[in-house]
Amino acid sequence: MQSKLKVLGASGLALLILAGGGCAAKQSVTETPKDTSPIKIGWMGPLTGDVATVGEMTKKATTMAVKEINDTGGIDGLPLEVVYEDSACDAKTGSNAGNKLINVEKVTAIVGELCSGPLLAIAPVAEQNHTVLIGAGTTAPAITDAGDYIFRVVPSDSYQGKYAANYVYNTMGKRKAAVLFAKADYTEGLATVFTSEFKKLGGEVVLTDSFLQTDRDLRTQLTKVKDSGADMLYFPTYTEAGVAGVKQAQEMGLNTQIFGSETVDDPKFYGAQGAEGIVYTKPTSYTNEEFKTKFLTATDQKELPVYVTQSYDAMKIVAEALKQSGNDSAKLKNALYQIKNYDGVSGKIGFDQNGDLTTANYEVYKVVNGEPVKQ
Repeated sequence: MQSKLKVLGASGLALLILAGGGCAAKQSVTETPKDTSPIKIGWMGPLTGDVATVGEMTKKATTMAVKEINDTGGIDGLPLEVVYEDSACDAKTGSNAGNKLINVEKVTAIVGELCSGPLLAIAPVAEQNHTVLIGAGTTAPAITDAGDYIFRVVPSDSYQGKYAANYVYNTMGKRKAAVLFAKADYTEGLATVFTSEFKKLGGEVVLTDSFLQTDRDLRTQLTKVKDSGADMLYFPTYTEAGVAGVKQAQEMGLNTQIFGSETVDDPKFYGAQGAEGIVYTKPTSYTNEEFKTKFLTATDQKELPVYVTQSYDAMKIVAEALKQSGNDSAKLKNALYQIKNYDGVSGKIGFDQNGDLTTANYEVYKVVNGEPVKQ
């Protein structure tokens, strides 16, 4: 009887196990809900300070790009969300803005910066945190070596400074140059390259001087230029100091030809008193006419401000790379390095091993009757 009970118990246990197994087979596996959170992108650029007028326009270009991306399905169904921060075109302010985007907002990438100082200030933090950083107007040569996660959609001033020197020497026929620049990464880089190339060509740099980016009285430096015997002044600066400088140069009777950089391509600068006749370089932008019409209509502008097309392209390129990489910083970086012939509204874009553009082309403009005219 005892053994029979044991057998029956074993049989019963087997039945229970089989019954339990049957129930388990019918249970559905709970799937992890798909993450539908937006992909967060940071934007930093000058919304106050010397180049705020340009910064506002490039911000609008970025916003336009984001709307188009989201209206067409986002990134595999996920929308982009952009957090905007003001760099004020200042290294310290830019560092604070970038740190907030990286460490507080936890963005996947940062786009938009126009000024080299803020980008160089935040580059080590971006590199350490594996956050992609794409400059839209950051041209200082030092950015080439800023890190693997650092890119830009404009060429390095190691090209622009040489182009300017060659144009001044070979096309304008100038032989004696004065160089006066703002103390900032961007402008100092231009001045250094221009000086070196102009001397190589056989020109003479008779004066080199500088001023703080915040200075608004340049008469001491301009007096030195006037007395130097220079037949041209290379004057890389930001907007506000530049506006003050050309006005004071006119008031002093300085008739030396002034040659600037793309910061002149700002209505506030080229429309200023004393700006008439200034010649300047800027990166070539093979502007898409459809984009131009769309942007000018939306913003009530007469002409496309400098770096608007590059800012739009920077956002679109990030979106393109995100489609290949997903929301993964390391994969995003690698996807960007694979871009070699992107058809942007500013032209063909491709990155080399340093995150720099593989091509560099420039145009020369002259301020005529208060407007820039291509030469």
